[in-house]
Amino acid sequence: MRKILAGAAVFIAGIACGLIVTYGPLHAQGSINEVDIMVKLNEISNSQEAVVAAINSMKEDIQIIKIRVTQSQ
Repeated sequence: MRKILAGAAVFIAGIACGLIVTYGPLHAQGSINEVDIMVKLNEISNSQEAVVAAINSMKEDIQIIKIRVTQSQ
């Protein structure tokens, strides 16, 4: 009886390990397309460039305001 239970436990553990390997985290990594990642990285890069451009524009505006305030005093 113990041998049957031990064999069943090993069999169930083997199936569980197989399912984990088949449908686990490694499977999720493989399902992501490399092209999708590059598209997202390009979107992030473009948005970062837009943010930097906006910050530079704001810095220029602040510099102009600073000059006008200095001149009016």
